[in-house]
Amino acid sequence: MKTFFVLLLFTICIFPQDRTMNLRGYDIELGMDMMQVWEKLKSGFNVVEDEDSSFYISDKNNEPIGVIEFRNEVAVRIIKDWGTTTKSNVGQVFKILWNILKQYEKDLDATKLIPIETYTEKGSKYSMLIYLAENRFLEINIQHSVTILEVLEEPIN
Repeated sequence: MKTFFVLLLFTICIFPQDRTMNLRGYDIELGMDMMQVWEKLKSGFNVVEDEDSSFYISDKNNEPIGVIEFRNEVAVRIIKDWGTTTKSNVGQVFKILWNILKQYEKDLDATKLIPIETYTEKGSKYSMLIYLAENRFLEINIQHSVTILEVLEEPIN
């Protein structure tokens, strides 16, 4: 596993800044207003809006697809849920990562890996951020399960 991350560090590069993420066939762009996003997603998915004006999106089987966060009714962060597994299936986790990185291979040059340890009352939680671009990264959370999220957000100036 260490070899994989060392190879990943040296062989992956930064993807040019992008503003669009595809959520199961629907392109959502940073800067879209809330009504545009609602019109795109309302017929194909379950969409729940919380009190902070974030859309939580799931399919008809209630499997999570992602979250879109809004500020002043404009999309500023898109999170795509690539899946969570409670099984220790290294092959499945590797295949998901490979599929994500394969999408960006033509534009990859180098990447930035950031290991993160979060302390909670229940113990430590480990995650890793893999930056694909200045405003796009993968967040891999590992504890009792493995969750892989792709995050696209407005750059902070």
